[in-house]
Formats: sequence, C-alpha cells, structure tokens
Amino acid sequence: MSTTLFNMILQLTSVLFSPIRTALTVWAVLSLSTGFANAQTPVINTNTPTVPASDTLRLTLAQADEQFKAHNLTVLATQLGIRENQAYEIQSQLRINPAIYVETMPYNQQTREVLPFRQSNAQQVVQVQQLIRLAGKRNKQLAIARTSTELASDRFYDLLRTLTYQLHTTFYDLYYARQTLTVYNQEITTLQQTVALYQQQYDKGNVPLKDLTRLKAYLFSLTTERQQLLRRIIDDQADLIVLLNTSPSTAIQPVVAPEAINRFTVNSLTINNLFQLAEQHRFDLKGYRDQAKQEQQNLTLQKAMAVPDLTLQGTYDRNGSYIPNYFGVGIGISLPVLNKNQGNIQAAKIRIQSSQQLLNAYNLQVDSDVERAYTKALQTEQLFQTFDQRFNDDFGRLIDGVTTNYKKQNIDVVEFLDFFDSYKSSQLQFAQLQNDRMHSLEEVSFAVGTNPFQN
Repeated sequence: MSTTLFNMILQLTSVLFSPIRTALTVWAVLSLSTGFANAQTPVINTNTPTVPASDTLRLTLAQADEQFKAHNLTVLATQLGIRENQAYEIQSQLRINPAIYVETMPYNQQTREVLPFRQSNAQQVVQVQQLIRLAGKRNKQLAIARTSTELASDRFYDLLRTLTYQLHTTFYDLYYARQTLTVYNQEITTLQQTVALYQQQYDKGNVPLKDLTRLKAYLFSLTTERQQLLRRIIDDQADLIVLLNTSPSTAIQPVVAPEAINRFTVNSLTINNLFQLAEQHRFDLKGYRDQAKQEQQNLTLQKAMAVPDLTLQGTYDRNGSYIPNYFGVGIGISLPVLNKNQGNIQAAKIRIQSSQQLLNAYNLQVDSDVERAYTKALQTEQLFQTFDQRFNDDFGRLIDGVTTNYKKQNIDVVEFLDFFDSYKSSQLQFAQLQNDRMHSLEEVSFAVGTNPFQN
C-alpha cells in the first residue's frame, strides 16, 4: 500500500515545476515513513530573527556615511598615515647637528694628576665641525617627503572610495533583502493558513490528498528559500557592523525613501564628463601620477648627491702648538673623482621610465572602468524604465482575489500555486532590478571617484 501511494505522488509531481517536484519527493518520502494521512502542518516562524528593539539602528544612507567616516577603524588608521608622513616632512627640514671634539691628556706624569684640566701647562684640544649640504640637497629631500605625504593622502582617499562603495552596495543589498523577506513572510503566512484549513478538510475527507500534498510541498520550498535569504541578511548585517564599527548585537535597519531611489538617473550623464571627473577624483590614478613625480624628484636629488658636501671646522689647541693658545679654522670637501653617484643616477632615470609606463597603463584602466560602468548603468536604467511599477500593485490585488477564490474552490490547486509562484517571482525580480539599478549607479560613482549625480 505504501509503495502504491508513493508512485501515485510521484506521478502527480509531473505537472509541477521541477523545484516543487523535488521538494514534493522529499516530503513524500518523509510522510510515508510516519503515516502521511496523520501528518501535521509544519509550524514555520515567519518573524525575522532580530535583537531587541532598543538595539535596532535605523540609518539612512547619509547617516551611514557619516558614521562610517567617523568610526571606521581602517579609515582612522589609514588617516594616521598622513600625519606620519607630515612628521617625516618636519624631519627632512632639520639641519645636520654640529659635532664637537675635546681632547686632553688623561694623566700628567710631572704633577701626577688625573685629567689635569686646570693645569696651565697641560694640553687641551677642542674642535667644532659643521657639515654644510650643497646643491640644495635639503630642499630636494623635503620635496620628496612632501610627495610622500601626497601619496599617503592618495592611499587614504582611495581606501575611502573603495570602502564607501562596499558600504553603499551592502546597504542596498540589506535593504532589498529585507523587502524580499517581507514577501516570503507574507506568502508563507498565507500558505500556512491555507494548509491548516486544507488539513482540516482532508481529515474530514472533503479534499483529495494530492491537493494537500502540493500545498505542503510548495510551503516547504518557500521555507527553504527564505532560510537562504536569512543567511544573506546575516552576512550583510555583519559586513555593515564592521564598516560602521558598531556593536555586533546591533540590528541595522536601512531606511531608503522612495524619492531617493528615483532621484538620480544615469541618463543625465555623458561619458566625456565622466572621464573628466575620473581624471580629477580617482586618487588611485593620482597616486600613480605622484609616484612618477616623486621619481623625477629622486633623479634631481641623486644628481645633487654627486656634489660633495662641505665641512667647516674650528680648532682650539692649548700648549700643543708653536704658541700656547692656538685658534684655527678649516674647510674640507671630498673630491668627486671616483664616485660621482653614477649608478644611482642611472637607476633613477630607469625608475622614471617605469613609473611613466605604469601611469599610462593605469590611465587606460581607469578609462576602461568608467566606460564599462557607464554602459552597464545605461542598460540597467533602460530595463528599469521599461518596467511598469504598477504591475506589482495590480498583481498584489490579483493574488488576493486568487487566494479567496481558491478557498471557495473556484480554482484548483494548480492554478492557485501557479499564481502564487508568479507573484513571488515578480516581487523578487522587481526588488532585484531595483537593487541592480542602485548597484550600477554606485559602480559609476566608484569608477569616477566621486558622486557624479551631485555635480
């Protein structure tokens, strides 16, 4: 008897979609092992697992940006790198300290005194030296240090651009995932009520087993999909918590006003304007330009290093010369005969060529990024504009009528589930379309390094 019932159920699944058929098979196997006729309607919790209301943080995108810039630990740490390089600028401006040399006899054999400083006949020598850097070496080192600060600033703003893009896309992912979760919760709640009603009617022998089986199988499929969505929501929550540096127990509730979604459109932009914005605001590209600039500064410094530095010296010698108190001044300089810093100069010239090639390559990469992001945004915007947003509202009213007519048995279970699945698919696809549109706009902003819709 059990085998006959199992074969009958498998034949019934041929009229359903493959996902429903798979879920039904699993459900049938479980039901046969426990007695399907006495099976109870599964109890499914349709409430989103959240922390207490006091730990829920409602944020608009602008508020999230403010908290991100003020509290993100990676941003704060990278910002300190700018101050570190500014300290190196101060160090590069400092002049070389003078050197002092003192010489005296340790022991006077005639008077048998140790360190006889006060003996008028003891010899003492005092020398003071000062190194004078020539060819503007100090100013050239300062220029390199200032460019290093600019590079640190470039790294900071590029990190800010990257993390802001991650923040915005994750923000919209979480927002539309929650919108999708609402659709699942509504469908599961409605279907649970319907299954409970049909379970009662089945127990009374008023409805066939195949209808109840279809309903339970579809309910099982919805529950599985909802569970996968909840996993995505948990991941997005965790990413936002790290980006905003907030408590892990906080539930972040994105707030998006409808007018904010339709406020900006890529149709108002031109590709040439985007190229210009990227040239000005892509700090990773600016970093390559600053690197090439620093290599040129390094060549200037290496050429200056070929010029030897000057040493000035003053000497006082008591009782060590032809007069009791000898004062002398001296000057010293190395002769650039063998070492003219040729190797470092040649290496600096090669580094200039290399940095210029890298700059040209990355400039091409930035233009490609802008072109790709703009094209994808246009395609997504075109698809979004062709979608009739009243469709979902009309479909929502239609599914309410379908549910009522099904309970009155004016339509069969196949038509009911077909409408139900179509409604779910349309809601999910529309939410995904809106999310894709916002992602494409954020990708344009990411590609040009600034928000082009506010310029």
